[in-house]
Amino acid sequence: MGEKKVLALVMLVMTYGLAVTRFSSCQIPPTCNGYEPLLTQCVSYLVVRGPATPSARCCDGARESFAKANNPQAIKNLCSCLNDAGPYLLFQNDNLAQLPGACNIQLSFDINKCVYGN
Repeated sequence: MGEKKVLALVMLVMTYGLAVTRFSSCQIPPTCNGYEPLLTQCVSYLVVRGPATPSARCCDGARESFAKANNPQAIKNLCSCLNDAGPYLLFQNDNLAQLPGACNIQLSFDINKCVYGN
């Protein structure tokens, strides 16, 4: 009987973990149109507290999304996306700010202005 309770608890924790780290495209704010690869492929890195390393898949999604931020309006759109999605998806601001460096992505803008507003 005790083994069933432990198994049920493990399944609950695993289900909760998947719910926290995965979401459907309908949950992405409309301001994020075009930046979905960053959100869908990096969500598990962006929500973790403390030191983390983005996966190669996350870096690919980040590279694809950041490349679209190639003019002032696109940068503004990306920042709006991050500001809208971040609190909803519980992003850790430090992870978001460190993502370009962790993936060796050179940006044409200061990600800190998007993340921290400074």
